[in-house]
Amino acid sequence: MKTKLYLALFCVAFFWGTTFLGIRIGIETIPPFLLAGIRNLISGFIIFFYLLFQRKLEPINPRQFLRAFILSIMMIVLANGLTTYSEKYITSGLASLISTLSPFFVLILNLILGNEKLSIKTTLGILLGMFGIFLIYQNSLSDLLNPEYRQGVFAILIAVLMWAIGTIITKKGSENSLTMLMNVSVQMIIAGIILTAIQFILTPTISTESWSLRSVLAMVYLAVFGSVVGYVAYSYLITQMSSTKVSVLSYVNVVVALFLGWLILDETITSRIIIAASLIIGGVFIVNYKKVK
Repeated sequence: MKTKLYLALFCVAFFWGTTFLGIRIGIETIPPFLLAGIRNLISGFIIFFYLLFQRKLEPINPRQFLRAFILSIMMIVLANGLTTYSEKYITSGLASLISTLSPFFVLILNLILGNEKLSIKTTLGILLGMFGIFLIYQNSLSDLLNPEYRQGVFAILIAVLMWAIGTIITKKGSENSLTMLMNVSVQMIIAGIILTAIQFILTPTISTESWSLRSVLAMVYLAVFGSVVGYVAYSYLITQMSSTKVSVLSYVNVVVALFLGWLILDETITSRIIIAASLIIGGVFIVNYKKVK
């Protein structure tokens, strides 16, 4: 059980950290909502056919479909779709920075709903992580004042809020719900259809001739590792841990995004960044650490 849990933690922390770069590459030549739509259709049908061959497909009643539809709108159409859209106007680094507000949104909503009590440990972990984020992106915060970034910033703020609400709904669960994989597959297929339709409404004429191989490969990577591996791992974690603790993994995503920037884009890693990364990882450890009885 612990091995499965740690593997899921790694998948969410690492692969979702790579998605900001993947999205940035994908939207170089592919319209954002179409990128998100095709990505989710691919991943949704991968899981669907896996369940089909394993003979694990389930009948869906109206109540189960409605729940999957609501979560699909919140966590994929709005959260994933608007995140993808935002990177047309803001850098992947700034997008990953704003996404770290997710633990705050989840924690505040949980406190309002009475689902969690604020502990010193959780508060300290979140504050350490946020301070680490501030050190990394201190120079990028001025971008928020630039008018050309405002549309992108607003889009990803809505995305993070919708993700937080969807996370809490997922954690709460419901009786007679679908199995995790079936639920994820239905959500992705619904979202893929809606996101693709949105793009065709915005731009009825779309030419694939301008799509670069680089962008197409990024889309396939996002579908397999960002959606299938990452989202399935996240859905599993949310059944095993509190929603606040799982959301804190977004801090690690930023460290991964930072490393990829250094590896692929030749960005400089300074001593301040090393200290910041240590604070972020330390914050995640404090929130999730439990004494062995």
